[in-house]
Amino acid sequence: MRSKIFLAVLLLTPILVVTLSTLYFSSGMSPEGTKNNGVFFKSYFDLNDFKNIEGKQDLIKFEDGKWILSVYVTNINSSEESIYLARQLNVALNRDINKLKRVIFYSNKLLEPNLKDIKLQYPRVEIIEDKNGVLLNVLQRNSSLDFNIENPIFVIDPYGRAVMYFLPDTDPKLILKDLKVLI
Repeated sequence: MRSKIFLAVLLLTPILVVTLSTLYFSSGMSPEGTKNNGVFFKSYFDLNDFKNIEGKQDLIKFEDGKWILSVYVTNINSSEESIYLARQLNVALNRDINKLKRVIFYSNKLLEPNLKDIKLQYPRVEIIEDKNGVLLNVLQRNSSLDFNIENPIFVIDPYGRAVMYFLPDTDPKLILKDLKVLI
């Protein structure tokens, strides 16, 4: 008899926990919003779907399992701060520095000489040409920010999904806090 009661309590405890948590959640006691300092894209999009101009290979490879901190450059002057901040954030990650890589996307051929200078200044940054500008259009559609005017930092997960972007006036300490949670 005693073992049957113990068995019943053992089996009913998870059901009771799930029922009470569901009631608690549905009664409006759930957390409101998120604690992220970045802005999520309106819908997730997979960068594995983007191909180079010939349509043969992916725009970027995701074989190394690293998060990507990226900037889409449309104007060198407005993107310099974001590129520098991406480097500083990468350095500030300390022991997690190798879990993140920095990528610069661009579609305007006129920016190439300036991007070569940036490559000399930041040798660990990867520069990728979005020849047909499809990535820029998708970024524009899925954000409330104009990526042609502002060149914010955005985050791509190790599987190739663009997750969030950070508004230009976001405090770098808050961005670092988000990155530590993500990585």
